[in-house]
Amino acid sequence: MSPKYLLLIPDGMADREIDFLGKRTPLEVADTPNMDFLAKEGSTGMTKTIPEGYEPGSDIANLTILGIDVRKYYTGRGPIEALARGVKGEYVFRCNLVYVKNGIMVDYSGRRIDDSEAREVIRYLNKVKEIDFIKFHPGRSYRNLLIVNKRFEDNVITTPPHDIQGEKIEEFLPKGGELASLLRSLIEWSESVLSEFKTKANLIWPWGGGRMPSFPSFRKKYGRKGVMISEVDLLQGIGKGLKMDVVEVEGTTGYIDTNYKGLAKATLKSLKNSSFVLLHTEGIDEVSHEGDAEKKVEGISIYDEKIVGYLLDRLDLEETKI
Repeated sequence: MSPKYLLLIPDGMADREIDFLGKRTPLEVADTPNMDFLAKEGSTGMTKTIPEGYEPGSDIANLTILGIDVRKYYTGRGPIEALARGVKGEYVFRCNLVYVKNGIMVDYSGRRIDDSEAREVIRYLNKVKEIDFIKFHPGRSYRNLLIVNKRFEDNVITTPPHDIQGEKIEEFLPKGGELASLLRSLIEWSESVLSEFKTKANLIWPWGGGRMPSFPSFRKKYGRKGVMISEVDLLQGIGKGLKMDVVEVEGTTGYIDTNYKGLAKATLKSLKNSSFVLLHTEGIDEVSHEGDAEKKVEGISIYDEKIVGYLLDRLDLEETKI
């Protein structure tokens, strides 16, 4: 019987050496006996997940890990997340709900705005918008979508808000032609509109836009059924685009307080009927963007215990390769 394969992606785990951690990385400091076991008993290696000319990000990296040529298939993060939500548009942008103060990007996550409050904000924006060919679509927490149903001939350059925390946003507003001008006007409009709406977020920040992609089938590419388990639209969108089975788990948060047991149980269940399962978690990446090294150490230790340890206790490594 051919082995089954489990691909674990604790997004954002890599890091630089940090002075106050004794010039060690968070992964070196964290308590990781289960990952240490896998490293000792298994094979180790390195691979390049960000091709030349691309900005490092979860979208590019995860597509590359799955063997997808981003030069051929990648159109932007927003369109991939739209696949997860079942929405389409001429252009789709990720639309963060952010918190800005005195012109400075303070929090790319809108001070960790929760799902229900974010949905209320999106509903309000759609209610008061004055442009017919745009629509805001709710996602999870601060991660939402801006749909533009009008064709533009120019390209637009945008910047992820998590890359500019502590910076003046003026320097990073969308650049380009008519489409960029539209996005800048929407950002300015949102500041005025949200000042009248009591919410943790006070600005929209559209980025990562493009046209809807068309990905190859995972089964046709690899000759096996694939399952995607993730807390976030980005990976769920990749899974749906590749025609993998996409499993959503209740009680997940995309943070280090997520429902680890639910994710691990869903992984074991999926392995019973599929020969390839990818489990992606987001929490470690989130605390990385927050710049909180101590919380990152904590998140890695929790992941090692509640995901890797839980699965190792219940899997036969002769039958399932991790």
